[in-house]
Amino acid sequence: MSTAAPAPSRPSASSQVAASVPRTGRGIITALAMLLAFALLLIPIGVVLQIVLTAQFDDRTKTQAIVVLDPARVWGDPAPVLKARLDHAADLYGQGVAPVIIVAGPQKYADDAKTHLLSKGVANEDIVIFTTGRDTVGSLQVIATVMKDLDWSSATVVTDPANAARADATATQFGIDAHLSPTKTGPGTALTSEYVGRETAALMRYYLLTRWGQQRILPGD
Repeated sequence: MSTAAPAPSRPSASSQVAASVPRTGRGIITALAMLLAFALLLIPIGVVLQIVLTAQFDDRTKTQAIVVLDPARVWGDPAPVLKARLDHAADLYGQGVAPVIIVAGPQKYADDAKTHLLSKGVANEDIVIFTTGRDTVGSLQVIATVMKDLDWSSATVVTDPANAARADATATQFGIDAHLSPTKTGPGTALTSEYVGRETAALMRYYLLTRWGQQRILPGD
């Protein structure tokens, strides 16, 4: 009795993919270029997602200090943005999140910042003003150095929602146990395409360039 011949087996998906890979030098270079372009496209998308997700944080774990970052602006008046951050810091202070508020930024805003916090019920002895650089890295570098001298390790960081991801990455690099509580109302809180775009470029620059020149200041765990 005759039997039917077995049907020819179909090639597996992996073998099909392998067969489709170009074997010429030019083909391999083209494939690598496409992979690189795809990876370069994914990086900014991932950074945008990090910025948007981190902006939602509101960590009110008790820490040793509330740090208010200076609202360095490429354009526009920073005073209303700083006021919104100070209001939020005073609210955290009133809830007992931390016993001290540290305000970072240029000296020209120091007196107004202190006066505003006093008007919100913050005790004079619980307000510390430090003159720092007008960027996230410069401010947190000074704060981390002060925290090391005081044998502190944890801080609640107050900034705009869009800036929270970069503040977190920078603080962590310096060894600060950072707990993020961005402002939720007032100027600077909107995740506009312009603000997110600027922060995306700044955070990518930080990851690719800036952080490699930073040294850990606090010992951490």
